Amino acid sequence: NPQRLSAMPRAVDRVTAGKHIDAYQEYTSLVGRTDNGRPLPEAVYQDLRERAANPSRRLYVNWRNSTGLDCRAVGPQSPCFCGHRYNEHDWLAFDTRQVGCKMPGCSCKCFRYVPVRGAQDLVCSRCRRSYTEHQPDGSCSAVTGKDQFSSSYTCSCQESFNQHLTVFETRQEREAAGREVDSGWMEQAGKEGLPVCHLGGLTGFTALADGMDRTYAALEGAGGDPMMHRLQLEDEVNTVTALQGKMAGHRALAAARSARPPAVLSRRCSSAEPAPSIGVSGSSVGIPARAAPSRSSSTGPLKAAGRRLGGVRTMD
Repeated sequence: NPQRLSAMPRAVDRVTAGKHIDAYQEYTSLVGRTDNGRPLPEAVYQDLRERAANPSRRLYVNWRNSTGLDCRAVGPQSPCFCGHRYNEHDWLAFDTRQVGCKMPGCSCKCFRYVPVRGAQDLVCSRCRRSYTEHQPDGSCSAVTGKDQFSSSYTCSCQESFNQHLTVFETRQEREAAGREVDSGWMEQAGKEGLPVCHLGGLTGFTALADGMDRTYAALEGAGGDPMMHRLQLEDEVNTVTALQGKMAGHRALAAARSARPPAVLSRRCSSAEPAPSIGVSGSSVGIPARAAPSRSSSTGPLKAAGRRLGGVRTMD
């Protein structure tokens, strides 16, 4: 029946599917699980998005050791001692820096980074229990007294967990201290109105690496870690593409290939587009418009690169 066929839903084309996936990725990166499984009203979400797109109100969050090295950059999916993620905390608390947890029933008053990934655990040296069995303030729920969580965990910098702090800084403070701020393509993303405040300490692809890896790469120059060179290359090419266009990005990538050893360039860099869009869709299946109601902003190279940072689960 021709009438029945015409009434059937058509396959979602790639452009439409991409917009839905981008919108979904951006929404989950900004909101996390704080909506309790029910999408925020459009007006509430747009207000949140607009405030997140103000780079002057961004807090840069890092896990820092006693010598001042930023060992880990905190991202949207980084875990807190309370068991929730950074994007489930009040990352808009710019003035007070009291980035408390927004999940219902959680008493966490400020985000405190825990250096675990996946199924890893961090065990207390005093009570031999997991950090998940402690209160958000660090006190042990199984032992009476004032003992706080303490761990013999040793970071790659050779300092213990207790010698690190979760640090919240403004852009001005980092610049005054001579610390890294956003790479060129992330600067451009902020200028184009894309959300950045929820990204914490992520200043570019190189910020995904461990602090000691970044230090060794800088000391060893061209002979450093290939992974660090790949991350630096992604930042460089994305910046050129965002500011000068796609062809300029191709030229920058070609120049990097000729100037650096082949092993430095990963398969991903040599085969991918020079400017990955700011959030990457992990699926080819379109998210229905109802699940992400008209929340997609303008797409482009910056949109892809930024969502990769905002959505990667290993950003901790």
